[in-house]
Amino acid sequence: MNASANAPTIYPKRYFAASPTFNAWNKVTSKIIHHDLHTERGFEGQNLYFYHNHPIHYVRIVGILVDIVTRGRNGEYTILTIDDSSGECIDVKITSLATVAGNEKGYASNTGVENVDVHVTLGLPTLYLNFQPVQIGEVLEVKGTISVFRKERQIELKRLFLVPGTNAEASEWRKTALWISTVLSRPWVLADKERDAMDKRIKREEVDEKKMSNRRRAKDAKHDEERKRYEEKREAKRKRAESRMNEGALKGSSILPTPWD
Repeated sequence: MNASANAPTIYPKRYFAASPTFNAWNKVTSKIIHHDLHTERGFEGQNLYFYHNHPIHYVRIVGILVDIVTRGRNGEYTILTIDDSSGECIDVKITSLATVAGNEKGYASNTGVENVDVHVTLGLPTLYLNFQPVQIGEVLEVKGTISVFRKERQIELKRLFLVPGTNAEASEWRKTALWISTVLSRPWVLADKERDAMDKRIKREEVDEKKMSNRRRAKDAKHDEERKRYEEKREAKRKRAESRMNEGALKGSSILPTPWD
């Protein structure tokens, strides 16, 4: 899974937990998502992208809400269009819950994100965050994973926050610039010592899992054996009871005559 000789090493997935980006909300821009993240052979179908050799699974952008539309025959999806001033906009997909009619109160929200609701009135969708309507032009912090729709990358929403005011927006932009310059722009180098330590840990976990699996199998086998003995005892008890009931009965009394006999 290595690229050319001049490209940084793409490490096997078992080492990704040591990466500073794999389990992080990566502060990026829409332009980076559209143009700078790339896929690697061997990781297809995993919603996994790379910035240089950094594995990227979760992303976070900050930008202005410029549009809201619904998609699907019954409005199963809501699409937010976000402009983060990077030169590219990006769509953010929100999935609606399939609620049971008359039982909507059983859910924290009507979407797959706990504090996000979408209500449609006269065909126009309104986004609610923490039960408060969000207006076009407000600044949002969006967190999610990347998917593709009609060959265009989009964000599958996992978390949503309102950015209160220009000072907070500027602060979030500084965080993005810092993350790009100090983390993403520097190739990820996994030291031999760290890799050896991870190999040992993975080996221990495999051994522990094997032991646990063996214990589960032994426990299941013991349970099956105990159940078998219990069933055998119950059947023997039933046969003894049946034998006692039949003692002293007249010969042929167990045969019920039919009306035409």
